[in-house]
Amino acid sequence: MGDNVDLERRAIDALRRYREAFARVEEMEQEEAAARRALADWQGRAKIAILDGVASPQRSHLIQSGQAIIARLQEVRLAMSEATAALDVAYRTLAALDEELGYIPIPEPAKPDAASAATRPEE
Repeated sequence: MGDNVDLERRAIDALRRYREAFARVEEMEQEEAAARRALADWQGRAKIAILDGVASPQRSHLIQSGQAIIARLQEVRLAMSEATAALDVAYRTLAALDEELGYIPIPEPAKPDAASAATRPEE
């Protein structure tokens, strides 16, 4: 019986880590989408600048901002890769515990403490 209790605790912890990793991947997906939009906007501005023959100082600023946008996209992609790897590890751990237990225990919802319950408005 003690083995199952320990496995259940480990499975609940693995489920928590999986949820956190999943949320991180979703966050990175949103950041990647924003970085891609910024790059697309920059490309549009660059095309207009080339067609309009923008002066050298403005062109230099445009190039610098493009480099910063590309660097940000690379940072986000690296973070996305790391988050995806963490999600994969969390999934594999959870799957192994599911296989060993035969089920995934559902944690009980956290009970509100008395202090936070006293400050909540009545529903």
